[in-house]
Amino acid sequence: MANLGTAWHLPTNPEPPGRAGMRDPVLPTAPLDAVTIVSGNQFAGTGNPGNQLQLGSELMFRVAGAAWTSTPLAFAAELGNNKYFSAAVPTAGLGTGVSVDYYLRLAYDDHDTTFLLANVDGFTSSTTGDEEAARAAPFSFTLDPLTLRGRWEPVFLLPNVAIHTHVLPDGRVLMWGRRDSPAQSLDTEPPGPLTLGGPVADAATCTPFIWQPDTGTHGRGAEVTTTPTGPTPPRAGGGTVNLFCSGHAFLPDGRLLVAGGHLADGNGPAQTCLFDPGTGQWTASATMGNGRWYPTLTTLPDGSVLILAGSFGPQGAQHNTVPEIWTAGTLNRISESPVGAWDLYPRLHVTRGPRVVATGSLQQTWVLDLPAGTWSEGPLKTDNGQRDYAPSVLYDTDKVLYIGGGSAPTANADLLDLTTAQPVWTPAKAMAFPRRQHNATILADGTVLVTGGTRSGGATGSPEAFNNLDPGQPIHVAELWNPATKTWQLLAAEDVDRCYHSTAVLLPDATVLSAGGGEFFPIEGRDANDPADSHRDGQIFTPPYLCTGGSQPLIASAPDSTTYGATFHVETPEPQQIAKVTWIRLSSVTHSFNTGQRYTELASSPTGTGLDVTTPASADICPPGHYMMFLIDRHGVPSVAKIMRIALTGPAPVAARTPARAVQALRHAVPARTTGRKVVVGLRGTCPYGIGACWGGAHEALQRLDGVEAVDPVPDAVGSTAAVYVADGLLPDLETWRAELRAIVHESYAIRGVELHITGALLRQGNRLDLITGSAVVHLAPLDPASVVQWDRETRKPRAATTAEIDAHSLLAAGIGSSTNHPVTVTGPLQQVGGVHVLQVRAWNRAGPQTDS
Repeated sequence: MANLGTAWHLPTNPEPPGRAGMRDPVLPTAPLDAVTIVSGNQFAGTGNPGNQLQLGSELMFRVAGAAWTSTPLAFAAELGNNKYFSAAVPTAGLGTGVSVDYYLRLAYDDHDTTFLLANVDGFTSSTTGDEEAARAAPFSFTLDPLTLRGRWEPVFLLPNVAIHTHVLPDGRVLMWGRRDSPAQSLDTEPPGPLTLGGPVADAATCTPFIWQPDTGTHGRGAEVTTTPTGPTPPRAGGGTVNLFCSGHAFLPDGRLLVAGGHLADGNGPAQTCLFDPGTGQWTASATMGNGRWYPTLTTLPDGSVLILAGSFGPQGAQHNTVPEIWTAGTLNRISESPVGAWDLYPRLHVTRGPRVVATGSLQQTWVLDLPAGTWSEGPLKTDNGQRDYAPSVLYDTDKVLYIGGGSAPTANADLLDLTTAQPVWTPAKAMAFPRRQHNATILADGTVLVTGGTRSGGATGSPEAFNNLDPGQPIHVAELWNPATKTWQLLAAEDVDRCYHSTAVLLPDATVLSAGGGEFFPIEGRDANDPADSHRDGQIFTPPYLCTGGSQPLIASAPDSTTYGATFHVETPEPQQIAKVTWIRLSSVTHSFNTGQRYTELASSPTGTGLDVTTPASADICPPGHYMMFLIDRHGVPSVAKIMRIALTGPAPVAARTPARAVQALRHAVPARTTGRKVVVGLRGTCPYGIGACWGGAHEALQRLDGVEAVDPVPDAVGSTAAVYVADGLLPDLETWRAELRAIVHESYAIRGVELHITGALLRQGNRLDLITGSAVVHLAPLDPASVVQWDRETRKPRAATTAEIDAHSLLAAGIGSSTNHPVTVTGPLQQVGGVHVLQVRAWNRAGPQTDS
């Protein structure tokens, strides 16, 4: 049997880091001088490492049907246990449509010669010792025209990581990151050290900046012009607002409303503020009832803004369950969350009704009726469950595309048609790659561009589960969804990892800015990410519709503003060549969700000098504010946009301002709804910010576990536990609970264990202690410190057990002596062993009359 080397060639994997793929470009487009092919080889570590030799390692290639040609593979890089070798296939002079086959021959001094060939999917490789087998199943690529794949322009530098990105009414782009300098603390209040045990760093400051796109060359200008805005405003209680992790939405007049922000992970301020693009200045606005970190803002049909979700307090101890509506500088509450807690940055869309529909990340869809101010349940995403860090796109009037996300990441996509009488989520065709932390951008023609993301996770609770940047895991290949055919198309690959904290926006010239990524630290001072993974840069994508070589339609003139149900004139030289007029709201994006963009096709008819265009009659279809209007010709080529404002001419329905109850009031109401037993559930989550901030998904899933009657709406953020109440006398079936939780959340959360307080009659059975509670018999056992349900986030281990807790079982046995039927209350982790419940004794006390507690 051949002793083959552990080697691979995965064309779409950006491995080693810094490449778009192990075939670069992944999907070649003519004209090109060469296509680079990279192979990986494990040379150290466990398994079957091998010492690949440069001498004798070759890339074998041919134009399909011709003779094979070889070129040497040269050493390219060493990373961890892997070495990489590369060679180039010369393609100069090969025309569009020409196919090239290739395989790799790898020489070793401690393994047999190994050949890399393609699997049937074309994206993964196999090894063989038979060269004829490799020649029979080579990799291949075709030189495609730019009109099929589009192209990425050169990467350019930005002053900061573009974590929050907004296209302003004048076409410029406003951005900000987490902190102005990598030398600053990640947090504002309190600042912390950057290394374990190191000195406290300066508090984080966040200076927004504005980038001026070079629209004349579709973003390819050599010079990048950025300017800082005015300083961020003061906030109530002192200091200034750090805008990182805030929510935002454009007002009808073009100003940007921002709510919340960053004090520390999970803890946001209560301040709202305004940015005026005309002056470049920030001003403070109303103060919310509580802080918000990761809230979502949505502009409503009446021009006011709904502010929903977010967390506040040390370690994100509480979710802000009270929705507020900002109107002309004042805040009003509406009915509290029906779910007890939202996920962070809920995915919200305004639809006809008027309604606000929350499509994720929870499994349950929720609908807010704006005139009534009441919430109701929508359909479940039954097949795919909860899906966090995924885009939700309103790709047409009242039609939603939800793309990927979750843990582990999925390639699945789902459609929701809210125009039907009984809306349901239906599966769409899946993407080529599973993705998490990706972005989705509505293009000028109504297609949807997906960029970035990571394709795999890791163990629940690990940093990799949240944002896996291991070599080959980030995805550089873009994909395009066509709403007419409901199919995906692979596009060109960008050069940089765009995962957590990346953004993408449609620019007025119909190109796309993809930027940011990085600044991810699960625990400050402990888990610093590699500085190379924080990307203070951007890259422009030129979609295929701008690569035809033809000229773009011209908007010679159009009004700056319009109203609902109005017809206006657009002058264009060739009106008969215009196939459609599209209308896309300006982008405001962060954390994989663009709260601004929405697509509408406007009715139009040609005239002698241009087009007469009619706006929608209702603000439900396009809330007031600024939109990019594109003309799309019969070849699918878009114009440069005219940015127009649509304004209200009369009152629109508003949400009823019903006083909401704060979370503590909801919490006090829980015991009244149940007579059951309290169970403390230890949870481990993919989200690195703790169960306090990342509570919404766990809260939703816990409510559906077998026998659960109620859930305490406030978790223990320090111990990473939640309290649920089960039916009276019931002992939880842990295996059933774990399976039920997994069906809803996949790997986003996991139950570490449960802890109960059980009062019953203590019986001694030889050396064994049993507790009789109702009709159940529970065996008692000493505490295993590894089973402690309460968590220590700093060490990522169960909280250390005290000596008293470890000795509690033996002290109980000694204290009871030989007596039986003695009432005691025992606290500790509950486990199931062969269908028998075993309670580990962490604490106990003598009890009065036998009761369950």
